[in-house]
Amino acid sequence: MMNGRNRSAVLSAFALALLIPAAARAGNVGPDNPERARQLRAQALALFDQPKEWGRAAKLLEQSAALRAADDAEAYTCLLGAGQIRAAVHDYDDAVRLLSQAGDQALARGAVLDAARAYVFAAHAAMSDKDVARAQELGAKARLLTTSPLLTDAERADVRGRIS
Repeated sequence: MMNGRNRSAVLSAFALALLIPAAARAGNVGPDNPERARQLRAQALALFDQPKEWGRAAKLLEQSAALRAADDAEAYTCLLGAGQIRAAVHDYDDAVRLLSQAGDQALARGAVLDAARAYVFAAHAAMSDKDVARAQELGAKARLLTTSPLLTDAERADVRGRIS
């Protein structure tokens, strides 16, 4: 028989597994070409000081993420950056898509805190787009992740504080 703590851990793991899309569980991110991915990311970073080029920078980051292995944390960083750029230029549909993908990618590799934060960013982008239902769905994903035993109390509080 399981004690309360073990039962909580098992239930949390089960809940997390339900959040991971099938493609992410299968590891289907794209062709693994780390050198080209690094080049694209470097090109994107070179455009950050040129606001008129932010759309192109976001596209390069998205392409960089697509060339990385499913377990490459840099794919998360690229998707998150591309999503944040899209939100900054008020392209909220793409922002929500990219930030959600960042969350899915992080969750697939077990980076619960990164996933929760990406879902919170995606929820805020959805709210900026006045898509309340999508924002609530993404906020609920982030909130569920705060039940993970992999988070510290401080991390849990940080994520919960970002969900409004």
